[in-house]
Amino acid sequence: MPYGAVILAAGISSRMGEFKPMLPMGEESVIQNVVRVFQMADVQKIVVVTGYRGELLQEHLSHMGVMFVRNERFAQTQMFDSVRLGLSALKESCEKILITPADVPLVQPKTIRTLLAQTGECVRPTYHGRPGHPLLLARQTMPALLACSGEEGLQGAIREAGLTVRDVEVEDEGTVLDMDTPQDYETLLQKHGHCRIRAKNQLVLGTDILFFGPGTAQLLEMIDLTGTISAACEAMHMSYTKAWKMLNQAEKQLGEKVVVRMNGGSDGGYTLLTEKGHRLLDAYRGMQRELKEQTDRLLEKYFGSQF
Repeated sequence: MPYGAVILAAGISSRMGEFKPMLPMGEESVIQNVVRVFQMADVQKIVVVTGYRGELLQEHLSHMGVMFVRNERFAQTQMFDSVRLGLSALKESCEKILITPADVPLVQPKTIRTLLAQTGECVRPTYHGRPGHPLLLARQTMPALLACSGEEGLQGAIREAGLTVRDVEVEDEGTVLDMDTPQDYETLLQKHGHCRIRAKNQLVLGTDILFFGPGTAQLLEMIDLTGTISAACEAMHMSYTKAWKMLNQAEKQLGEKVVVRMNGGSDGGYTLLTEKGHRLLDAYRGMQRELKEQTDRLLEKYFGSQF
């Protein structure tokens, strides 16, 4: 049976401030590097679990021959729910399945091959004693894992299922290098060592003062998805006070409401985007997309053949 891999890419990248999977890294993006490593190690079936900005990510990877599963409730669920979706898609067709977050792009293909050559229920790479990614699971572990609650994540599910984890020491620092923050990203770019000239667009809109940027746009998206400001704040690791400050500032500058609170219901009420809020978010994302396309073309024109 073929080998499989599950790449977890449903999160909203709140601490990074940008959509992590599609950040540039060398000639490709972060997630394209992750996919390419598995393909170079002869992993035949690769499932990418999407959620936040899933359509954009699917289009981005459409040429790479991977499969997609969408976690529709990514804002309300934990990472193990994405793990469960990915494993369910591969459990009947793969002898061994590797699991990794989408933000661990520097693992070496030889490390993947080393893991695939191991026996055991669960095999985990370690670098100088530090546990890393990806985690290898044998096919026979699937029923027990998928039956777990997942309340304590994948590691908790492994304990709950009574599975044995075997550590394999590898000389691959990439197994323990992920990117949660801009500083992490800069470190990985330096480690990668084959980086092209890049440009960073930070689209921020304003009237007499600047009031609408990536954070506010993401806040509106998450309110639209979750139906409450508190749930949006939880998904974004943002304080309730800060969220309302951002919304109040946007409404003050626009002179119109971008959200409206509705009372009632078993949960005590919910929050919706107004028509103005939807138009603002759609226009911002459209301009952001075209700005990136124009920037990519200008980068190629002025730096593509020289740097």
